[in-house]
Amino acid sequence: MLGNLPVKEIFLLILGTLSTYLIWRVQFQKDKIKNIENQLSEKKFQIYSELVYIIFDTIHGEKIGKKITDKELTRRILEIKKNMFLYVSDEMFQSFTNWTLELHKPGNNGVDHFKKYFELMKLVRKDMGQSNSKISLDDFMIYIMQNEEEYQKFKTIYQWD
Repeated sequence: MLGNLPVKEIFLLILGTLSTYLIWRVQFQKDKIKNIENQLSEKKFQIYSELVYIIFDTIHGEKIGKKITDKELTRRILEIKKNMFLYVSDEMFQSFTNWTLELHKPGNNGVDHFKKYFELMKLVRKDMGQSNSKISLDDFMIYIMQNEEEYQKFKTIYQWD
């Protein structure tokens, strides 16, 4: 009876079916991982965007008639904090913590937190694909303040090196 069965053909059919299933399974897993990565990237983008918006809204909000209140600022920082816990790297988490601690440091002159914030923004840029960024604190502050002369006065007043 065994002599009449096409053993090679049956073996090839089983092997082909198994190969097809394994290829499908690998592709399914790759698609699932890609979907998770996209969701994570979207969440990070939302968090990072809010980090940028919060500083610009605080500094420039009054110029456009949308001054941010302390209560609103606190609410937004807490929202960022809640989401950061779930979605960002340990390095980003620690940098955010350092920035918020600097904001509440006793005897703080009110502006030194920008140095910690800049470090946080460098990590944001790195995580978003700008790993070779050469932006300095001076570049960043001029970008935020939108005036080189004002920034030079600022540096003198607050004794920034």
